[in-house]
Amino acid sequence: MKVHNIILRKQPNDDFDISVPESEAKIVIDTYGQGGDFMVSTNVFELLNKGRLVPDTNVRDLVHLAIGVYSADQLVARSAHGFQGWSRHFKVYLPVTSLKEWETCSSILAELLSFLSGDKWQFQIREDVPTAPVPELPLKPNPDNVQIATLFSGGLDSLIGTLDQLEQGVSVALISHYKRGSEGKVQTALLKRLKSHYKKSTISSFQFYVQPNQKSEETSKERSSRARSFLFLCLGITVANALGREIELLLPENGLISLNVPLTGTRLSSHSTRTTHPYFILKLQGLLSELGVANRIRNPYQFYTKGEMMKSCSNVRLLSKLAPETLSCSHPEISRMKKRPPGLHCGYCVPCIIRRASENHSGISGTTYVEDLDSSKLEGTQSGSDLRAFKLALSRLKGKSDRSLAFEILASGPLRFSDISDLAAFIGVYKRGMEEVRALIYGGNEAT
Repeated sequence: MKVHNIILRKQPNDDFDISVPESEAKIVIDTYGQGGDFMVSTNVFELLNKGRLVPDTNVRDLVHLAIGVYSADQLVARSAHGFQGWSRHFKVYLPVTSLKEWETCSSILAELLSFLSGDKWQFQIREDVPTAPVPELPLKPNPDNVQIATLFSGGLDSLIGTLDQLEQGVSVALISHYKRGSEGKVQTALLKRLKSHYKKSTISSFQFYVQPNQKSEETSKERSSRARSFLFLCLGITVANALGREIELLLPENGLISLNVPLTGTRLSSHSTRTTHPYFILKLQGLLSELGVANRIRNPYQFYTKGEMMKSCSNVRLLSKLAPETLSCSHPEISRMKKRPPGLHCGYCVPCIIRRASENHSGISGTTYVEDLDSSKLEGTQSGSDLRAFKLALSRLKGKSDRSLAFEILASGPLRFSDISDLAAFIGVYKRGMEEVRALIYGGNEAT
């Protein structure tokens, strides 16, 4: 496993560099880049300046870090450089404005990112070179009186989270990140529909683009994107913090996906996606506290299944119209390869199976899928691997006690709970979510 030294530079006059042994690699990432010869292309700081958003100094450093971490994750292929084709070793050289405050955070950063991505992370904190003056705080940092910020990915859960806030008359700031054309188009179309329907509501939107140059000769392309949620959440915190230290950031995600309990033994540990796991959010909140950032992150749907989220949505009628326009799929490029309209759901990945189960549970349908969830067609194919994994997991769950289920849930990561009722809530949402999947796959006849 080769060590990859990642040098982050926040500004053009930073010439920090290191020499590395031949056995190691070095990548320089200018996190302020806007395309061209830069390793990463982003509109983040352009949008922040345009919106007159001035976050705290430590938050501004945090978003530079998040851009660098996400870029490093995308620029080093696991298959070529990871231990057993997976875990990589990153040593990140991070420039910060307040050296004393950040030095206490290196171990927290290493732990939360290792948990998230399954890689080994190390951080060398260094003092940033003198910078241009930080933009002055505007007289009205929150002119639209935004009351809450929420992540808006263009997926079904984020749409429900937004609808629930707007139906309460809350002024919202929607934070999006996109890396592909289909994602950006979905987000833009949904925003247009929401603003058209809620004409009297305040809907501020921030659609961020961050994508490293994966065609660079110095790098290799990684197809997974485990560190993306760290970037997405940090972008959300940046907007929330700039609008006000009391502004909360909502993370709308159903409990089954959030826990993401491994379906099979081969998906244990780092091979189980942890992008919104409660432990990851807890560690990120701890990092924010260490940096003096008061904004809180909350998932109001931690104990809801996706089907329950759909059924309890504050505006089911509008949800029924907009749900087919959302995108929750891991493989939206499949539709183009199958010569279908771009951006359709594949129909057989984990998010698609859970989405189909929630539609079946709620009675709200309309999504177009490229493939039917047909065991006979998917049997023995790579496309059917997630369906087979769900079947194995459902078979294993039969007759299991709640105590045994607790161990299954904790296999994906630690959970914080004050008493047995909190643990019971995690077990409950897992069981109900899996029952929704069981009803989809087997209906009333599990013997088939």
